[in-house]
Amino acid sequence: MAEQTVGWALHALEPDEEFEVIDHLSGCAECRRTAAEVSDVTTGLATALPQYEPPPRLRESIVEQARRTPQEGRGTGERPVPGDRLGSAPQVPPRHARRAEGPGVPPTGRPQRPGSPPPGGRPAGQQPSQPPPSQPPPAARPEQPTGGAGSGPGRARRKPRRAGRMLVAGVAALALVVGGGVVFNEFQGIRAERDASIAQAQQMEGVLTALAQPGTTHAFLAPEAGRAAVAAVLVHDGGREIVPMGLEPNQVDAQTYVLWGLEADGSPRAVGTFDVRSGSAGPLSVASVDREAFGTYAVSLEPGREAPSEPTAVVASGQVGT
Repeated sequence: MAEQTVGWALHALEPDEEFEVIDHLSGCAECRRTAAEVSDVTTGLATALPQYEPPPRLRESIVEQARRTPQEGRGTGERPVPGDRLGSAPQVPPRHARRAEGPGVPPTGRPQRPGSPPPGGRPAGQQPSQPPPSQPPPAARPEQPTGGAGSGPGRARRKPRRAGRMLVAGVAALALVVGGGVVFNEFQGIRAERDASIAQAQQMEGVLTALAQPGTTHAFLAPEAGRAAVAAVLVHDGGREIVPMGLEPNQVDAQTYVLWGLEADGSPRAVGTFDVRSGSAGPLSVASVDREAFGTYAVSLEPGREAPSEPTAVVASGQVGT
């Protein structure tokens, strides 16, 4: 039930599972302590992640590129495209009015092109080249734009406007990649920060999984009081693990991290050594034969590959939580 308790504390359960955990918590003191510890851990880790805002020059660069791009519009002698202004679209008469117009307008409501036969055949006594009497001569009648997928004057006039829109969209997309190299570098930096956040989330998952085990104690280590924790020590059955939430990778051929336990009189005792590699996530085991419990832990970065008699450069410390 420990995993369900952790999920309940993180608000990650379905409603029926939440009710089951709530019923269980009323009679299990151990799970109540686990839920309280998970809440404390999530509160501490929430302040350990730095917050970043997208650079303002990213948007400014895109807008400036679009502003400098010439827009291709209609010529001065071109007729307006139907639909550009309110009321320019052709009006279709009601159905009962179309019936009264006679054979000049087909039932579909589309105007008949001059000289073309109506549906069902040509009117009797009318020559193919002569338009119906109710319609103007071909030279005086304006051409109507076709609404289908074929080509026509209206469709041809819309092409410059579409080309202009596509050009603006292309410039905006291009600015994200080749805007003087600045945008690309900013994107690379944001992606690196995203990868770091994912790695810290994976480390958080490892901490929560370890804390869900009964009998596990922990200590958050920070450079100084009031600052975000950079590591967490997990103690279970005498064994110790450390989660490097903000420790920089060390040079494994010339440096090592040392975990220290502070005794009651404040004197440090080396517990074990460990390395922090780039991209590592999850708890790291600290091998040690010393199973004594300490109330305070510290981490130092030391030259060489062995722990000294006392720390030379303490990077973080913290007390064991209850």
